[in-house]
Amino acid sequence: MSRSGIVTNVPEHTPLVACFGEGLIALVPTSTGPLEDVRTFERSLAGAEWNVAIALASAHTPSAVISRLGDDGFGRFLLSALDEHGVDTSAIEIDPTAPTGLYVKELGPATQGVLASSMHYYRAMSAATRITPALLETPAVQRVLAKARLVHTTGITPAISDGARAAQDALFAERGDRLISFDLNWRPMLWEGREDEAREVLGGYMARADIVQCSSSDAAALFGTSDAAALRAAFPAPRYLVVTREDGSVAFDGAERVDAPALDATVVETIGAGDAFAAGFLAGVLAGLSLAGCVARAHRLATRVLGTTRDHVD
Repeated sequence: MSRSGIVTNVPEHTPLVACFGEGLIALVPTSTGPLEDVRTFERSLAGAEWNVAIALASAHTPSAVISRLGDDGFGRFLLSALDEHGVDTSAIEIDPTAPTGLYVKELGPATQGVLASSMHYYRAMSAATRITPALLETPAVQRVLAKARLVHTTGITPAISDGARAAQDALFAERGDRLISFDLNWRPMLWEGREDEAREVLGGYMARADIVQCSSSDAAALFGTSDAAALRAAFPAPRYLVVTREDGSVAFDGAERVDAPALDATVVETIGAGDAFAAGFLAGVLAGLSLAGCVARAHRLATRVLGTTRDHVD
C-alpha cells in the first residue's frame, strides 16, 4: 500500500469518496464508572467523517480524508490508523502549533446489555478548528477532489469554527459534478445558544445535498419531527433521504420508499454505528445498488460497530 492509502485490490474506476471533517483521539475507559474512578483508558480514532472513511474502505470503496491535525503524537497516531485501514491521508494538513483534538468517553452502567456512554470533548483551538477555505485550494486537496465522485460532510464541521463552516460552504458551492452527502449529526453542545442558527444552517445543507442521512432523534430535536414522511416533505430536493431509528430505517430515492428493520446483532454500544450505516449506504449508491440494496448494505456494515466500544469498523 502506498502513502496515499488507496486499497490496491479495488478496480481503478471505483469512485473515491472524500470525507471532510475533524479527526479526534478517543480515550475509552477500560471499565465503567465515573471518570474520577477510572484508572486506565484505551486510545482509539474517532470523528464522524473519519469513521465513515474507514467503513467505506472496509467496504472496498476507496476513501480519503480532508482535514487538519496537530504536529503531535496523537496526530501521527491518527494518520497511522487511517493508513492501516486503507484510507488516503494525502489531503490532511499538519499544523505546527495547534494540537490534535480529543474526547474522553465515559461508560455508564449497561441497560439490557447496552452501555450508556457520554462524551467529553477537548477540541477547542484544535488544528481542525483552524480549517478555512484556503485548505481546499492546496495542491494535495485539489488532487483528491479531482478524483472524488462524492464528498461526505456532516453537521459537526460547520459548528467547530467559522472557518470550517466557510470551507464546508465552499465544498457545496464548488461541487462541480461531484455528489454531496450530508449527515445531520446534531451536536447540541456545539450549537448551544445558537439553535435557531443551527436549524437554518443545517437545514440549508440538507436541502442542497444529493444524499441526506439523519437519525430520527436528531431530526426531532432540531426540526420538531421524527416522522420520515414529514421529513421527506420538508426536504424534497435531495434524491436520497435516509432516516435511521432504533428499530430500523426508512429510505427514499425520489418518491420510492423502503422501510427496513434493524438486523439482529449483539449491541455493546451504539456510538459510531450511524457512521458505519452512512458508509454502507454511500457504498451501495456508488456501486449502483437498488434502494433496498443500499439500505441492506448499510445495516450490515452498522452491525460491525455495535459490538464494540470503538467508534469505527475494525
